[in-house]
Amino acid sequence: MALGRHSDFNRLWFGQTVSNFGDKISLLALPTLAVVFLDGGAFEVGVLGALRFLPFLLLAPVAGLVADRVSRRTVMIAADLGRFLALGTIPLAFALDSVTMTHVYLVAGVTGILTTFFEVSYQSWLPQLIGTENLVEGNTKLQISRSVAEAVGAGAGGALIQFLGAARAITADALTFLVSLVALLLIRHRDTRARVEETKASAKAEMKEGLKTLFGTPVLRSLFTANVVVNLGAAMGDALLIVYAYKVLDLSPGQVGAAFAVMSVFVIVGAVLSEQVSKALTLGRTLVLTAVVLGAGYVLIPTGGAVAGFVGLIVVQAVIGFVSPMFDIHVLSLVQGVTPNEQMGRVSGTALSAVYGALSLGYLVGGALGEALGLTGALAVAGAITAIGGLTLLGGPVAAIKEMPGGDAPEAQDSTGAEPAGSAGDDVKLRA
Repeated sequence: MALGRHSDFNRLWFGQTVSNFGDKISLLALPTLAVVFLDGGAFEVGVLGALRFLPFLLLAPVAGLVADRVSRRTVMIAADLGRFLALGTIPLAFALDSVTMTHVYLVAGVTGILTTFFEVSYQSWLPQLIGTENLVEGNTKLQISRSVAEAVGAGAGGALIQFLGAARAITADALTFLVSLVALLLIRHRDTRARVEETKASAKAEMKEGLKTLFGTPVLRSLFTANVVVNLGAAMGDALLIVYAYKVLDLSPGQVGAAFAVMSVFVIVGAVLSEQVSKALTLGRTLVLTAVVLGAGYVLIPTGGAVAGFVGLIVVQAVIGFVSPMFDIHVLSLVQGVTPNEQMGRVSGTALSAVYGALSLGYLVGGALGEALGLTGALAVAGAITAIGGLTLLGGPVAAIKEMPGGDAPEAQDSTGAEPAGSAGDDVKLRA
């Protein structure tokens, strides 16, 4: 593969792989600390969960503006250092017998804010680091790392908590951010954006410029709409799936865990095969079909459960796991491939804010619909919304794209959808 000998990318990949495993430790350790040692309950755990999503919802556009104004690598280094220090205060306070719920909230909030700035800068920097022609391969490898961490990290985190205690296990997560920081420091590539300080526009003007690019470029506008709708429906389905498994299928926690483990394995398989599938079907068709199949999976959960119970749930989970990373990888790669590099932060920040907003809303709406319509009806609605998100791509230019654009990112299209003559947008291959 093209990135096999790309030393800078491999350093980034290694750092992110390690920190992804660390994330899964804290994802389990912080709530465990709150419940077991601080006598917290559902409300406290809910607040900790909200502190993971809210920074993306509220601050991602600001993080995008920062990413377009200063060195993205510097932002990432600062975020890793901040997360290392913030998480490191937990075991220190625990050793001094002074850890409190307020302290845990502050650490979760600070970590969430710094993660928002890191993720926006990282997504904006990747196209410049590896080139748009390597984005699918790069995003695939990074997605595989996240998927493996999802499948293995929680179990490893549970073992660490069991043997070391929650507070000491958080030390392991803190150290993973230190590893990521060192990996970033070893990367030789530097930002090459040529921006003259005296001519920088106001923050308000730059935000407007990013919004104009996102909503004035037909490909980006179409991807944005589809991604928000798909994530809304998928979040609704995810909120209902666990309840269905326990309440309707009467499965044990071990069986539910096994079903999710199978899904995690197929997430890895889907990520590995994402590029081959898009080459066989074309990129546009892959995006439409994966979203439709994902939606169909949520609709079929009651059928699979009714026909084959636990085995049926596993089969449906495998399908959902297989198509989900394909949609995510190609949406992200295409956004990175067609967005002008100097506006990547603002476009990514705005998009991430909307996507996380859709996820938050989806969980709430899914739960409410489950109560109002019953689990089977609510899953059908969730699946339909997810599929509709993919079908919206048929009304724009994305469905006709054959493959990822290569070379430099194209200039933004104007609000009429017309590309400048001779722009790199000609690199986006359409079906004849």
